[in-house]
Amino acid sequence: MLKERVRISNQHGIHARPAGVLAKVCAQYQSRIEMIYNGKTIKGKSIMSILGAGIKGQGSLEIICNGSDEQEAMARLKVLFAEGFGFD
Repeated sequence: MLKERVRISNQHGIHARPAGVLAKVCAQYQSRIEMIYNGKTIKGKSIMSILGAGIKGQGSLEIICNGSDEQEAMARLKVLFAEGFGFD
């Protein structure tokens, strides 16, 4: 199991488009991917869970990857957060 804290670089947080990108990327991995934001556990493969968390911009969250491809998943997610999902 891997845990990493990442910064949310999007100014407007994780709104619909970035949430869709995040869920789609998470779905590519067999590992269980969860995020912790303000004490709330978010399922990475569920766009509704991501949107329901109300993730604000310029904050941070913890990513937890657990499974056979956890290292690849974590590496990709860290890049995704660092690049702002390609959106502002």
